[in-house]
Amino acid sequence: MDEHEQNRLMRLHGTAAALAAMLFGLLLFAAGRLSFSPGFYHSTHLALGLAAVVVCWLVAVQGWAVFPHTLSMERLVMGALFFSSGALFSFHFLLSFADAGEVSLFSLAARFTIAWGLLFLFSRLDEVMERRSGQRWQAFLAAFAYTVAVGLFIHFAAPLWLENGMSRWPLWWQVGEGAIGLLDAAAGALVWRRYRHGGSPSLLYWLMALLLFAFGQVLLMFGNGHVLWGQLYEVAGFLYVVRAMYVETIEKPYVELKQHEQQLEMMANALGEGLMMLDRDGQIVWMNPEAGRLIGVVPEEAKGKPLFSFVSLAGPNGDTWDWKQLRRVVKRLKSGEVIRVEEEPFRRHDGVCLPVGYTLAPVIENGALTGLVAVLRDMTEKKEKERLEREREQLDFELSLAANMQRTLLQTSSEANLPSYVDIGVLSVPARVLSGDFYHFSVHQTSVSVGIADVSGKGVPAAMLMTLMKFILDRTVHYGTQPHVYLDLLNRFAYDYTEPSMFVTMFVGNYNEKTHTFSYACAGHEPALLYRAKTKQYVPLHAKGCALGLFPQFSFETKSVVLEPGDFVLLHTDGVTEKRGEEEADGFSVLTSMVAQVNLNQPAGQIVRDLYEQVKAYHQYEQKDDQTLLLLRRR
Repeated sequence: MDEHEQNRLMRLHGTAAALAAMLFGLLLFAAGRLSFSPGFYHSTHLALGLAAVVVCWLVAVQGWAVFPHTLSMERLVMGALFFSSGALFSFHFLLSFADAGEVSLFSLAARFTIAWGLLFLFSRLDEVMERRSGQRWQAFLAAFAYTVAVGLFIHFAAPLWLENGMSRWPLWWQVGEGAIGLLDAAAGALVWRRYRHGGSPSLLYWLMALLLFAFGQVLLMFGNGHVLWGQLYEVAGFLYVVRAMYVETIEKPYVELKQHEQQLEMMANALGEGLMMLDRDGQIVWMNPEAGRLIGVVPEEAKGKPLFSFVSLAGPNGDTWDWKQLRRVVKRLKSGEVIRVEEEPFRRHDGVCLPVGYTLAPVIENGALTGLVAVLRDMTEKKEKERLEREREQLDFELSLAANMQRTLLQTSSEANLPSYVDIGVLSVPARVLSGDFYHFSVHQTSVSVGIADVSGKGVPAAMLMTLMKFILDRTVHYGTQPHVYLDLLNRFAYDYTEPSMFVTMFVGNYNEKTHTFSYACAGHEPALLYRAKTKQYVPLHAKGCALGLFPQFSFETKSVVLEPGDFVLLHTDGVTEKRGEEEADGFSVLTSMVAQVNLNQPAGQIVRDLYEQVKAYHQYEQKDDQTLLLLRRR
């Protein structure tokens, strides 16, 4: 019960208690002045006594019936308690017709039994008893023995207590009635304390019943005209007892069952799988919305209808299941087997065919198949993932082939027949499978040409343009020794045959063996690094030029420097010095600091490999761009 409903019940019972108290106050003063005819008084007295008898026996029967399901000690003792009270009230009711003198003593004993019994029950917490045979019989036999003992006591003590149907000692009679009222009030206090500590809402009805019992006992204590009103309060209290038992045994379990049902339904709807219950005839008992989507129906409209009126199991050739196959499935389910199918086509009544995996679990009661539970899984997404995975594997395979072909285009220095006057080292590491960087070196009669380039972007487009440019460059170097001539031809090709959004930066150079001159040209690329071995100085090699492919014509320039023995020129792409997403640093300064940490007395190939270790450390071993190094040194 939520807090709002709990507050509403407390306000309702508070109002009822206030009205009962106000009426009680009026009756204390006015009841003695109200007179009734003897016939009306007697018939009303009998009717109220019969109501008390009926309520007590109802509570006793309820305690007897409910105990095996709850094993609640409180329910068992309460049933036995009202059994005794019902028997005593029955004696009171029957003796009222005989006008016996001890009739009022049975009523007093019944009310006293209820008062002390409820005080005992609400003074301790309820316990779940161990299931033992005969517990109910023991409790009710004890109640029966108690009733017999009280009845015998009243029978033998009545002549001493009564005189002409009245008490010999009226004061003691009033004390007894008042004591019962105090016991009822004390039990009500215990009920209130239990309720404030998180008890059941039914305790509010018990609280009202005990309050009415206490008011009734006070009125009965005054006697005369107050007796009938005291009985009315007592019967009103018994009606609250009936209401409390109804709330505890019927309404509360029903509400809890509905809550559990809603929770289970929410869980079933949140699973993402179709859940369905069928009876033994294949008719739909319940399904969640996902199951309704898979078979193409609204769950509420499908209840009570055969499953195969909405969906059929379609074979690989489009044929549906026949009854022989269905009988074999039912036979397996009857044996208790759980059937699991990874995937099977479901053809809905609207013609849509879906791949569905399902699990069929039998519901068996007393050895007979009474129904089954089906769990349906939509395999469309899984099949799509499998298709995409196959395509991805195929693409990865094709990219690996393209990467191998790309690597064959980039020869290594060990594969080239280099002249003895130069030493070349080269290393290129792609950021992805395919690279947008490329390098070139070739040997002529009296010279060696080198080049390095970076295609804009990454991936397949950059790799394709890189391959074309490498092919053109290999053919271009035979037309002249001036580097700017290479760039003029390559720029025209890039402008005519590439997308406008793509461009290429390049640095090319040519070392002449006779003049020891290194001629170079640049197309928007990072300047090369010249290392002077004698002075241990680093010199940037700049030249005017824009990236290839941006303009149809551009006047590139060629510059030259003289290389002394031990001098080298280091070409690189921007991936070596540039950190993406960070403030740009001077690339030449970064490169010189890395070169300074390498042993330059090694062969060119080893220098490049050591230098790449410095590059990886500079980027904290996270590569975001293609990285290429090419070193040419005069021996």
